[in-house]
Amino acid sequence: MKKFLKIVAVVVVLIPLLGYGWLSYTARSKLAAPADDALAILVTDDAVDVEVDDWVVMRPASAEPKAGMILYPGAYCDVRGYSHVMKAVAAQGYLVVGVLMPFNMSIMAPDSADDVRAAFPEIDRWVIAGHSLGGAMAGRYAFNHQDDLAGLILWDSYPPEPNSLGDSRLPVASILRARPDGTISNIFEDKRYLVPENSARVAVPGGNHMNFGSFKSGTFEEEWDPSISMQAQHDIVTTATLQALAEMTGS
Repeated sequence: MKKFLKIVAVVVVLIPLLGYGWLSYTARSKLAAPADDALAILVTDDAVDVEVDDWVVMRPASAEPKAGMILYPGAYCDVRGYSHVMKAVAAQGYLVVGVLMPFNMSIMAPDSADDVRAAFPEIDRWVIAGHSLGGAMAGRYAFNHQDDLAGLILWDSYPPEPNSLGDSRLPVASILRARPDGTISNIFEDKRYLVPENSARVAVPGGNHMNFGSFKSGTFEEEWDPSISMQAQHDIVTTATLQALAEMTGS
């Protein structure tokens, strides 16, 4: 009996260790690491104050933020890879907080926005945004906190089925990759019912999935090659994100 209990004790210890090891290995092997250009702008300048710790925090340098945006990264994506769009949004007067997720997986900490909101009590209007899996987890959070948010912005993503916002009054904006002629991927057309019928949709003609950020690695298999530059895609995403923020927060 004692031998059996020892075996059980060893198994109980090994299972979480093996699980942690597997998660760590997978996160490293599939990591979408930020490209050098994304890291280079993670510095304070005349327009934006930048802090990088548990979160990437960007705020306008010369004025109080009009509202706040929380960003959840895509699966295995280091949130610093989105710094171009984040900084451009912050420069227009918004507090932007990119969440560094455990194992770079938003599904591991889908309620991180609670901590962000608590850390900045001076911000009374929040929008949550997310890319890919991060968008799904942002959608989950929005579903559970509809009275606490001014809106949801989805970058190449949609809410999970159990957290459908199809009947919600929460403003939702979807910014989605599209073919050069502006045709949005069927992946998103087939899930359109998960967001309100009158929600805003912006196509990124010629854009692809990973160019919502700037990454030098990763294993995501693109549906098509981009036909516009990364900078052009960032410009479209920034403009659409700012328009959504202005409409959602009245700023």
